[in-house]
Amino acid sequence: MQTKIGYFASLEQYRPMDALEQAVRAEKIGFDSVWADDHFHPWYHENAQSAQAWAWMGAALQATKRVFMSTCITCPILRYNPAIVAQTFATLRQMYPKRVGVAVGAGEAMNEVPVTGKWPSVTERQEMTVEAVQVMRKLWESDEPVTFKGKYFVLDKAFLYTKPEDKTVPLYFSGMGPKGAKLAGMYGDHLMTVAADPATLKNVTIPKFEEGAREAGKDPSKMEHAMLIWYSVDPDPDKAVEGNRFWAGCLVPSMFKYKVYDPKEVQLHANLVHCDTIKENYICATDAEGLIKGIERFKEAGIDHFCLGNSSPNVNYGIDIFKEVIPAVTE
Repeated sequence: MQTKIGYFASLEQYRPMDALEQAVRAEKIGFDSVWADDHFHPWYHENAQSAQAWAWMGAALQATKRVFMSTCITCPILRYNPAIVAQTFATLRQMYPKRVGVAVGAGEAMNEVPVTGKWPSVTERQEMTVEAVQVMRKLWESDEPVTFKGKYFVLDKAFLYTKPEDKTVPLYFSGMGPKGAKLAGMYGDHLMTVAADPATLKNVTIPKFEEGAREAGKDPSKMEHAMLIWYSVDPDPDKAVEGNRFWAGCLVPSMFKYKVYDPKEVQLHANLVHCDTIKENYICATDAEGLIKGIERFKEAGIDHFCLGNSSPNVNYGIDIFKEVIPAVTE
């Protein structure tokens, strides 16, 4: 599958208008896609933002002409009702044909707990996500009102009058562990994962995704392996590393394992992450060659659609340098 290079317009890190300007700039440089984080709380406290992704996407789609656009990632089970998620992305997909997708996952405590007070087990949240996807697809596809009574969600003669193009929205399903990756293959159109050890991606995550796809009667060769990873580029190597500090909390396992939802607490943990750990897990480069090497490392593991979060000290430089990078990693 042809490698695609996407730009992650971080609504947690940048003011929404700044992120929109980045999206426009990224399209002009040659990025294939733009992704928006669908968060309520951010992964850092200081100098953070938290714009609503769907509102931002409507503006960004109108401001651009070509790029595919999706959230990364929407949790359709707690603070959002899956029927409303279905309606939102059906609307966007009808208005901007072939340019809109949605990525779904079982959520993070920082987004769900503050506004619902709920945080079910990961197993239950995965079950809820699968059922939510079923609800969304039924609403997109059905020519008749839908009545559905699941374990978690109910539809009572619900009908989407505004249908998406082709009665579907490309759905990226989040899969990080083996179980999540298999569920992604079974219920998603494509895989969305996050930066991990390339060997794990190659030997566990992607095989499990493809196993799930085959069990569901799908052709894995037609399904993307997308991955979110942050990068920072600066001639000063230390500045390049520290540029990614904003996202260091994602490297702390307890942030996912426990009900941590206060960005101040997340930041305390992020600031304790060693520079070497950031360098090992994210792309920290001093030039285009360093970015190319960082991308190729994951491309060799089987990733074919990159969702690249720009944490460079000079954000515009971090976009413009891809004039050199994109041809090198896609040809």
